[in-house]
Amino acid sequence: MKIVMDGFLLIDKDQKVSSFDVVKEIRKLTREVHVGHAGTLDPLATGLLVIGVGEATKLLEYFIGCEKEYEVSACFGKESDTYDADGKIVSVNEKSYHDSEELVSIIREKFIGNISQMPPKYSALKVKGRRACDILRGGGDVELKPRNVHISRFDLKEFDWPNVSFKVKCGSGTYIRSLIHDLGGELKCGAYVTFLRRTKVADFSVNGANKIEKLDDKIDKIEKYLISLEDIGRIFQKIDITEGEYDVLKNGGIIMNKKIEHRVANDKPVMAYCSGFLVGVVEFKNNGNSVKFRKLIVRK
Repeated sequence: MKIVMDGFLLIDKDQKVSSFDVVKEIRKLTREVHVGHAGTLDPLATGLLVIGVGEATKLLEYFIGCEKEYEVSACFGKESDTYDADGKIVSVNEKSYHDSEELVSIIREKFIGNISQMPPKYSALKVKGRRACDILRGGGDVELKPRNVHISRFDLKEFDWPNVSFKVKCGSGTYIRSLIHDLGGELKCGAYVTFLRRTKVADFSVNGANKIEKLDDKIDKIEKYLISLEDIGRIFQKIDITEGEYDVLKNGGIIMNKKIEHRVANDKPVMAYCSGFLVGVVEFKNNGNSVKFRKLIVRK
């Protein structure tokens, strides 16, 4: 029998498991076709995956844009072709030494705030419809473009050269592998990731996540671990609408003079609630004087 559910699961992904593997397992457990994640993790990486089930998949894009936190360990003096320990070592400079003060100084100067970053070629980024990593493994080559990303924190945690660990808080689209690779480049010694763990996505912590194996034994009680759309929606700006306004909006109409307490930027999501239920994501038109649905959440 199909389990009907809409909501989010917080999963603590294991190493060597792909993000798609987790999605596939959740599909099998819930019998739900619509399952997705809010930002992939490399197979090497462990940690928090925010999984949307059912109508929750319509909200995943708003988590992809949220800040994330990572714990990362790096080996300096070497480079790998994938920028991490899963790749082939392509450069060695083990005679180089840099102390912790020099690392902190370069990080503060070059790697805090808005920076330009080149994604790793061995990534899931699409090039002409194919993943860049698949093209490379098939003997081809790819040309990627740099992207602007934001680094809020890049703190040195443990120093035992050439092994150094950090804590990073960053915005959407940041590749931690590229961050470590570029830091090694600034030091002119090279570096690659040996350990990577995502610890937070928005306000959600890996401490509240479950291993996928824990869900295997609880198929008939999986709702116990499901975070409702209403709970997720509360981390965003919200408006309350009447049932009459909902009827207008769900049929593609516009309602006028609907104010929210604090005006937000146009690219920030605003969640609409009706009778306590999250029923859609709205956008403001006509200088904020009218509202229409950007996304309709269909409640079963």
